[in-house]
Amino acid sequence: MFGLFGTPELHLPQISKILSKCNAVTTCAWMLLSLFPAVIAGHALFNCSSDQTVRRGMSVNISCNYKPSNDSESFIVELQSNSELCSVRKMKNSWTEQLCRNHCRFIWIQETAQMAFEVSNLQINDTGIYKCVVTRFIPPPSVILKEEITFVQVIAQPTVSVSHVRAMGGFPMMLCSSEGFYPSALDQMWIRNGEFQNASLTYSINKTNPDRSFTLHSYLNISDCVNYSCWVNHSSLSQPTILHMTECYRNGDENGWIILVTLALIILTILIITVVCERSRRAHHRSPVRMNDTPASDLYSHVEYEIYSVLGDHRPVPCSPVRVHSSPQ
Repeated sequence: MFGLFGTPELHLPQISKILSKCNAVTTCAWMLLSLFPAVIAGHALFNCSSDQTVRRGMSVNISCNYKPSNDSESFIVELQSNSELCSVRKMKNSWTEQLCRNHCRFIWIQETAQMAFEVSNLQINDTGIYKCVVTRFIPPPSVILKEEITFVQVIAQPTVSVSHVRAMGGFPMMLCSSEGFYPSALDQMWIRNGEFQNASLTYSINKTNPDRSFTLHSYLNISDCVNYSCWVNHSSLSQPTILHMTECYRNGDENGWIILVTLALIILTILIITVVCERSRRAHHRSPVRMNDTPASDLYSHVEYEIYSVLGDHRPVPCSPVRVHSSPQ
């Protein structure tokens, strides 16, 4: 059945269903429109969220994107995490009662009417959700004007090192260590002559440090003297870190023995010289001081008494022994 203008003729039950649906839609539309005056008059709550990634030890600014509508408003601005970190109060044109922890401070830019919180010296334990809440208390009643949520992710760069070690049975191994990194997701692999080694050939130990950072030790058995490298990638690195082994284990072991033997010889030589010098010094102190006593016969044989005459050419007159002639009786 068709009605006027070629349109299909509708029965009364169908018309009533259509009208009920239209009424429902119209009611919802009017309900939504009726909220706008309340939003405008009551400064409705705006929930915003953002993410920030910060390196360990650095600072982060957490903004509170709210601008006062007039100078007559008095409100409180709070920075909250697991507990309240900072709280300031604005009354008329001044900020009062600023209560903040040591590593937090409130920032107010007068020219642009912007406010934010600065949290400095962030550590891994500071990773979490930070919430800035603006609450108006004059004119009453108290109304939350703004609530902004910021997720702060603190990252820590790994300290990578490689070394030669020995296993329990004395077998040579290489150790690659990545220490103090956060978060825990980290890729660490061995490279042998330019090719990545299968993870099944390595033995890894992963542990959590007291500051919530992580450490990964990766061991690799070696039986030949080729080029090995340790490849590490982490979200805190701008590019992967690669450390090369400059020499194989055996050469390093031999060099170690050479150094030890050389040091032992030097120490032994010093000890021998010290003992010889000490004995020589003691022998010198024990020997008595002897006078060079010359026998009387030698003196007489070498010393001549010369008697000079006071007359003539002063020729010396040798002294001859005086003989005493005894008269016969």
